[in-house]
Amino acid sequence: MQVLKAIDIQSNTYFALKVQIGSHEMVQIKSCPVRFWDKTNKVWLIPYSTDNWNTLMSKMNNLPYTISEEIVRLNYIPSRYPVKDKSVTSSKGIHKTVELNENALKARDRMKEQLIVKRYQLSTFKSYLSSVTEYFAYYKDQNPSELSLEDIRKFMLYKINKDTISESTQNCLINAIKFYYEMVEGREKFYLTDLRPRKAHKLPGFLNKKDTIKLLMASENIKHRTILQLIYSGGLRLGELTRLKVRDINFEDNLITVKCAKGKKDRITILAKTVKPLLKTYIDQYKPKYYLFEGQTGGKYSDRSVQNILHQALIKSGVDENTTVHTLRHTFATHMVLDGIDIRKVQELLGHNSIETTAIYTHITDKMKKDTISPLDNLDLSNR
Repeated sequence: MQVLKAIDIQSNTYFALKVQIGSHEMVQIKSCPVRFWDKTNKVWLIPYSTDNWNTLMSKMNNLPYTISEEIVRLNYIPSRYPVKDKSVTSSKGIHKTVELNENALKARDRMKEQLIVKRYQLSTFKSYLSSVTEYFAYYKDQNPSELSLEDIRKFMLYKINKDTISESTQNCLINAIKFYYEMVEGREKFYLTDLRPRKAHKLPGFLNKKDTIKLLMASENIKHRTILQLIYSGGLRLGELTRLKVRDINFEDNLITVKCAKGKKDRITILAKTVKPLLKTYIDQYKPKYYLFEGQTGGKYSDRSVQNILHQALIKSGVDENTTVHTLRHTFATHMVLDGIDIRKVQELLGHNSIETTAIYTHITDKMKKDTISPLDNLDLSNR
């Protein structure tokens, strides 16, 4: 076995291991909880840490190895940016195979590279690439670089009228197409405001404190209960929860470090004192090595698994079945405002760029204030 060093585009480091296919070393590497296969360099990648090295060596049973000074440069983050060349999930959620012409395939490869260079989150990467693939497939006999604003308009009207896409999908398609032409083709910035849906002003859903308690205590599984309570504790988004690493938890200062959140921002949020004993018990029992919540075969816990945990907790608790993981984030913010926490502190904890985004929670709590008195009640009309 040869041991090298690998560095990804976010400067994360890995042990890069070269072994023979089918060898005892490969079997042992695959049994490690966190490992990735890099097919380009034909190496196994394990996140660099003393614990991971000790785990690997205990599995190798003193088999010989050599250390190389060669550094493997990765133009991606392991486990991220999976793409199938001829497959796309349509805006209706249907996974189908599409045929793209040679120019479109090259255009999509360039789009993929630019998304990686700009270090977009995996969810955005997938949705943007899927969106432009649909767009390219619609004009299957044409070169994407030669399409005009009128062609974009025609495609968007087709999706709105024929496929009856949602408002969010409509915006995603426009954003992805704009990204391609502005960031890949280098066209001047352009706007498609006439094809944007009117902005809805909806109040986010949230749970009252009684239902919140019922939901957070519904699961008997310690891992599941920890996950739900941690989301509410820090107002975490789904992806932020699943990307948490063991080192992101600061027990001493009661803080959670959220790395690379929405908008490529890091932030600090709250680790509730009441969740600490539960979290410590979970760590002692499950012994996560890298990610705080790991799947059965290693790697980070999937978003779908967290959604399933919530679904089961909703059934057991009897709480509103329309509750989502993001509802817990809204609930965190609403309860903070109700408890008198300054709105700018709430903004900081949520990671909002604008105070206007956070201010929506003050609108919710204003509607809930039962001690507000009508001016009519202050008038003495008894003798009139």
